[in-house]
Amino acid sequence: MDSFQAHPTPMGWELTELKSGQTVLRTLTKDEMLNELDHFMAGRTATVEVLNRSGAVEETRPYPGSHHQL
Repeated sequence: MDSFQAHPTPMGWELTELKSGQTVLRTLTKDEMLNELDHFMAGRTATVEVLNRSGAVEETRPYPGSHHQL
């Protein structure tokens, strides 16, 4: 199972693969990140930790199984 972290940056949001430390997705807003996660995680088994501005885990989203609601 892969592990990722979605976190805010000064310019928006980034999704980072924890194993490699590589940024795999960038968006301008948190809402865009959560929407894009559904597409990026399609067909993957992974866990995404969503961090807040202070670096604390706000929520953990398992894939498959998580979907962002507008």
